[in-house]
Amino acid sequence: MKEHAHAHDADRVLLDVEEVRGRILSAVGPGAPVDLPLEEAAGCVLASEARAGLDLPPFASSAMDGFAVRAADVGGANRERPVGLRRAGEVRMGRPPEAALGEGEAIAIPTGGTVPRGADAVVPIELCSTDGERVWVLAPVAEGEHVRPAGEDASAGDLLVPVGRRLLAPDLGLLASAGLASVPVRPRVRVGVVSTGDELVPPGDPLGEGRIHDANAFTLLAAVEEAGGVPVAAPIVPDDPARLVEALDDLGDAVDAFVSSGGVAMGEDDPVKRAFAGGGEVELYEVAMQPGKPQAFGSWRGRPFFGLPGNPVSVFVSFEVFVRPALLRMMGRPPLRPEISATLAEDVEGLPRKTRFARVRLRRDGDRLIAAATGSHRSSLLSPLAGAHGLAVIPAGVEVLRAGQACRVMVFRDPEEP
Repeated sequence: MKEHAHAHDADRVLLDVEEVRGRILSAVGPGAPVDLPLEEAAGCVLASEARAGLDLPPFASSAMDGFAVRAADVGGANRERPVGLRRAGEVRMGRPPEAALGEGEAIAIPTGGTVPRGADAVVPIELCSTDGERVWVLAPVAEGEHVRPAGEDASAGDLLVPVGRRLLAPDLGLLASAGLASVPVRPRVRVGVVSTGDELVPPGDPLGEGRIHDANAFTLLAAVEEAGGVPVAAPIVPDDPARLVEALDDLGDAVDAFVSSGGVAMGEDDPVKRAFAGGGEVELYEVAMQPGKPQAFGSWRGRPFFGLPGNPVSVFVSFEVFVRPALLRMMGRPPLRPEISATLAEDVEGLPRKTRFARVRLRRDGDRLIAAATGSHRSSLLSPLAGAHGLAVIPAGVEVLRAGQACRVMVFRDPEEP
């Protein structure tokens, strides 16, 4: 994988990747908490701690189908000399026991049924036999055996889910068991996605001479959703600054942030540069990275605006490096995707002044992960990206990472997936 630096790069001020990401992250923060019903809160970050308002479970229940008994009544039971008890009723699910258990009695009970007062153990059904109103117990049980005590899961006042936790299935189940129908969370970020370019047409439309289908919008819409946000698609915008401003205003209050692709190069005719030329709200800069050197960031109508390059791979890499971390921070989540260490299968050349993000495929070799390049490094080619599991990070100034050396990889697809 080789890249020849353009001569004019040496004459330009290129900003460090970490510096740019730091600027962006310092400019965004979590949204104000909203109260959401549990069915809408999955994946959101809890904005305040959740505590149990009652014991969980709220009553002692049976862990087995069987008979509720007093352990002292059946201490000497065995198959040769079973202990006979009087059958004193039956516990029904969802109803309190009709009577307390007395000495020498047994009450039939299903799994999950409320243990009646006076009982302190449950004999499993397979260790009992019945004969009319008599229950014969064939083995002893200890006090508390096969009984789930009240408050076994949590006591009233216990912390159930800490503030800042992203709510996943186990958390939501626990909150529901505590009777909480809604919780305060950091809301999902609604992100308006705009593609710019006179050459673009939607997928499914016929291509005229010199036209291409818009891939960037679909890359970004999926990336926003995968990050936990809510993507909002806008129509394709031609290379006209006024039309870009109009598209952003049309999205208006329906979104919390804007992401556009295309039109951020340093040429005078680039629409993003011209759209914001007089406002001073959005800054265009060049980042010491490949792909994804031209970037824009600022605010539009008080909401974050991300201007990404037009090449498809640059769009995805730029989203991973800058936009995804910002969206995660806005949703109260840790901003950076976890990185792993992998062993290179081949040499990967670096760049004198830029961090390279190389598309790599991962495979397991014992307890190691091996990273292999997926094809050309060109930022216009999507096939090598679609075949990758992650982005290998080659720091600026590293001439080459050799086969067999370790490298950092930002993983965006499970290595076990094809």
